[in-house]
Amino acid sequence: MREVKMFFLVFLFFFSGSIYAHKDRGEYPQSIKFIFADKEALVLNYNDPRLENICNEIISGKKKLTEADVSYKTGEVITAKFDGASWTSISILYRSKRVFVAENIIKKIKEIHFSTLTLSWSSDYEKAFLSPYFIISFDMGSERFYGEFPNVQLFFEKQVFSRAEVWKQISENGRQGAKL
Repeated sequence: MREVKMFFLVFLFFFSGSIYAHKDRGEYPQSIKFIFADKEALVLNYNDPRLENICNEIISGKKKLTEADVSYKTGEVITAKFDGASWTSISILYRSKRVFVAENIIKKIKEIHFSTLTLSWSSDYEKAFLSPYFIISFDMGSERFYGEFPNVQLFFEKQVFSRAEVWKQISENGRQGAKL
């Protein structure tokens, strides 16, 4: 009986340790600053009820976006620049360090749903830039698949852009991922 108790104690120790090791911290933006072609600037908190409507107007083309600055309470700022036809840059800044998404990836990104943008990293670290990896995630496009927009994930390792994936709903309960 003693061996069984010891086995379960050891098993519980390793099992709980592995659960913790794979935990990520996810953050929603604190605020988003939109700059439009007519030079109008609009700053919204992430929980502002107007945010989704503004994002829909940007996606539909009613509002002509030139830049969006997405700020997090941990200090990171994601900047996306648009020239009226396509994205020209997507970057993340922390203090004086700015990291860019590769140009060949940016060209493949359609409309960005800023109301879905999140930043994730290892929960062992206070800030994304201190973590060995972080991920920017958002919904993209204007076409839904099984009620969901495709989801883009931009991966950074050691503060360098490493890869991009897009996940699309392929059934009620299934998603399929591919390189972007």
